[in-house]
Amino acid sequence: MKNLILSYARAHHRIGCMKKAIESLGQTVDIKTDNFDTIEGSYDRIWTLSESLLPVQAQLEIKLGLKNLSVSAAEVLTDKKKFDDFCIAIGLGDMIPKSVIPTCEEDLFDGDLIVKPTVGSGTKLDGFSYTSYHSKEELLNNIPDNFFETNKKGFTDPKFNNVQSYYMVQEMLPTYSEVYGYYAYIDMDGNVHRQFCVKLDTKLIRYGNSKYYNHPYVIQSIDEDEVPDIVKESSEIFYESIADVLGVRNMFISGPDFYVYDGITKMIDCNPRIGTGNTLMDKAMGFTVIPDIISNKKIQYNKHFIWRQADLKPGTIKRVKDYSHLKEYISETSHELHEGKVIAEQTNASDSIFNMSIIVLGTKKPDMQKTYQAVKEELQNSIEYY
Repeated sequence: MKNLILSYARAHHRIGCMKKAIESLGQTVDIKTDNFDTIEGSYDRIWTLSESLLPVQAQLEIKLGLKNLSVSAAEVLTDKKKFDDFCIAIGLGDMIPKSVIPTCEEDLFDGDLIVKPTVGSGTKLDGFSYTSYHSKEELLNNIPDNFFETNKKGFTDPKFNNVQSYYMVQEMLPTYSEVYGYYAYIDMDGNVHRQFCVKLDTKLIRYGNSKYYNHPYVIQSIDEDEVPDIVKESSEIFYESIADVLGVRNMFISGPDFYVYDGITKMIDCNPRIGTGNTLMDKAMGFTVIPDIISNKKIQYNKHFIWRQADLKPGTIKRVKDYSHLKEYISETSHELHEGKVIAEQTNASDSIFNMSIIVLGTKKPDMQKTYQAVKEELQNSIEYY
């Protein structure tokens, strides 16, 4: 079987994991990270590792006579607002936060709000996108010039394949929510294979009196008996709907994130691709997870991972001791520590501005927590600041 991976080069950790898995099954794989309009050749299966490239996959599927992803399904899974509207249309509206693409002040609604581009990733912070506000008045005090005019016509971003995007203003879910997310796979026959669940701990960081971030700083796998029943039930309904109504096949799904609070369950941010959780569990279990998922094998998950930001003291590095012996615990997307490097307050475990995150694999959570703490302390003690 001949496979094609569509991705951006910046997702090298996902590319490497997927390539290794496919080749372990005795299959061939080509990788395309640019010039997506010049793809030639015949392929049996396409794996898209960045959701803004799903429209490319959909067009290739037509060209190659494949039936894993339609153009309409690609549009829904690429655009956050279209995804929300789809979920509402198929009867999942009770789980979807209120949202709008505003073109005037009157479109905004009251309450805590978060701003998101309809296309793109939640770790790409720019001071406005993925920022939360306590009221529409505070949002209006912080919007860029010509915001509403821009939102009438939309905008594109070359980092996300120039797919037409808009700013979506969404109801901000409570910061005290418990957050859970599953990983799943839809096979060639449309059967859903739900894998394992993670729990996400979020941290609130305030900027002045009006805006704040609330993003995950700890992501850790949990046992099935730790997952609330409502999350199990809601995720099953969601995945079955994606398979049946959108008709997608041979697709990994990361998320959505389920927010549980005050007897309410809401969901946001479904990523139709392998996620970092997949790659970490694959590594923890000897690089057998991704191949087994593709092969439709039932997996007994007996390992865990903790993925947590190091929370280093902010400042500018004067010098840093050799920490190469700790590299096995440091995430692939972490930044290098060196003289002159500015350590900023980290907003999430994949922060694009500054990221130093620790990953611990194992079986016993208490021992894993001790390892995390030991690595964090040694890493912090290796740094001298100006």
